[in-house]
Amino acid sequence: MSNAVFEIETLKRLPIRSQSKAIMVQQERIGSGVALASNGIQRKWSNNPYHWQTLVLLIPLFHNPLPDGFRKPISKALLLRTMDEMQAMFSGYTLNRAMGWYVDGDSGVSDDLIRFEIDGIFMGHDLRKLHEWKKKLERRFRQDYIYMRLVPSGVAV
Repeated sequence: MSNAVFEIETLKRLPIRSQSKAIMVQQERIGSGVALASNGIQRKWSNNPYHWQTLVLLIPLFHNPLPDGFRKPISKALLLRTMDEMQAMFSGYTLNRAMGWYVDGDSGVSDDLIRFEIDGIFMGHDLRKLHEWKKKLERRFRQDYIYMRLVPSGVAV
C-alpha cells in the first residue's frame, strides 16, 4: 500500500473539532437509537445492548481502473469531507487501513481501502439515511459500488 497516497497516521492525529454539549444533544445522530429499558412508566431510556450492530464501510484510496489499467488516487479532500460527515452523523468510529481484492471483467484488482467501523443501534430511519449516504459516496468517489454492511455486534458491556 502506498503511503504517498494517504498518510493514515497523519489523519489519526488531526484535531477533532470540539462542539458544545448543547449542540451535541440537539443533533440527531445515526445509530443512536435507544430501546425502552423500563416498563415505560418512568420514561427512562437507555441503549439496549442486545440490539447493537456494527456498520462496516470500506472507502477506496484509488478510483476504479481506467481502460489502460491506471488508477488515479482519491483526493485527500474527499476523504476528509467524508470523515467530517461521519463525525456529524455518528457518535464515534474506528478507522483502519485495509487491503481488498475484487474481480473487474476478466482480471482481479487489488484495492487499497480505509475500513470504518461504527457501533450503534440502527433503526428504520437510520437505514434510509445510510442508503442515501451510500449513493452519495458512490458518486463522490466515482465507484460502481461502495461496500457498506450492517452486522450484529453482540452485547455491549
